[in-house]
Amino acid sequence: MTCAMLKENRSLDRGIEILETLAREGAMSLADLHRATGLPKSTLRRLLQTLIARKIVRRSLADQLYRTLVVFPDISGDVMPKGMLQVADAAIPRTLALTETIGWPSDIHIREARAMRIIDSTRKASHFHVEQGQINRRVSHFGSATGLACLAALPDREIAATYEALKSDLHWGPVSFGLDLAALMRRINVIRAQGYAERSPAYLGDREWDTDLYAIAVAITVRGQVVGGLSVLWLRTYKPVAAFAAQHLAALQAAAADINAQLEQVWDS
Repeated sequence: MTCAMLKENRSLDRGIEILETLAREGAMSLADLHRATGLPKSTLRRLLQTLIARKIVRRSLADQLYRTLVVFPDISGDVMPKGMLQVADAAIPRTLALTETIGWPSDIHIREARAMRIIDSTRKASHFHVEQGQINRRVSHFGSATGLACLAALPDREIAATYEALKSDLHWGPVSFGLDLAALMRRINVIRAQGYAERSPAYLGDREWDTDLYAIAVAITVRGQVVGGLSVLWLRTYKPVAAFAAQHLAALQAAAADINAQLEQVWDS
């Protein structure tokens, strides 16, 4: 075996070790990977750059941690959401531009069967002090701004089907918000009329620091599918929801429209 082949095999082996480590741990910094694998940081940087370029690993904007996009059945603790990388790639540059324009940060969510999942955020890019969110955290379809925005973008029959599928779920279902289907549809009609969703009055988030924030959101769609949501967050002491929406909704809607247009070009159904 030639020296070149040995070097290639060693690089492949190290790359697989990085992927297995990320699959096992979920999310890691460069320092974490260095401690876990023993590989030099310079080697890790080089291999991670290659893995990112090949869409096998991504580095989240919100926390700067590395995550693998490859599922190892015997190692990975979670299955990667379908379309996550495409939504993130389309949304991040346009969401950063939105944050630069209005100042306040955004969270990017993807829609899953039982809940919404935060896949990235521009909270660190905002010059306003907003507590940092948690990547991969799930929030309710029926209480969060993004969840309600996604429901409002669905046909009525799909809203009813989602309601029926989750109505007995005490954690993720509508019971936490005192919603029967008629009450949910009344809220949906308001959202459709005003062009955005806000958090349910009964929903102040799953973390204590969430209670300091308001949020409005619109859906992210592609080829007739509702795939995610884009929210803007701000401190409750700054402005009430209606006043904030009057000032910034157009910019939020424009960012979502740009994301939708980009997804039309790259979406793999």
